[in-house]
Amino acid sequence: MQWNSRLLLARFLFPVSVLMVAALALANPKPLPEAVTNAHTIFLENETGFNELEYSTIFEINKWGRFDLVDSPEKADLILRLDSGNHVRVVPEGQFPAIPANAVGEGEIPKGHTRISLLDPKTNVMLWSDTHKTEGGKVKNGHLLDGLREAYDSYERSRR
Repeated sequence: MQWNSRLLLARFLFPVSVLMVAALALANPKPLPEAVTNAHTIFLENETGFNELEYSTIFEINKWGRFDLVDSPEKADLILRLDSGNHVRVVPEGQFPAIPANAVGEGEIPKGHTRISLLDPKTNVMLWSDTHKTEGGKVKNGHLLDGLREAYDSYERSRR
């Protein structure tokens, strides 16, 4: 009987430990590359179709004070892209939609979420990304840039 109770305990503890490791991995913000930590200017690119998310992001960036918003990607150290995965574009008759080069390898965006990406403005390579729960143009649970601020806070703590 002792062997059965150990097997039962192992069957319970293994999934619990896997969930705990996954929760810890999600709780730690993704590290920031040097190109991101050295950036001072940012261009906002909203591909969600919701102006409300753009306005919320502008408000958060201004309140945070970490970046200066600029009016073109050419003037920016980084591009901050908001993306919900829903892209609707007009395609001329007889043509097929092109898949943007920067869409490859970015992964799916879960339904009801918005991806916040930091891109190199010269190469359009994604340097950092996070997702946040949204419902249409509304941010759910906190602020859209919470993950980015947490990553910066973690970076600052590691430098001390």
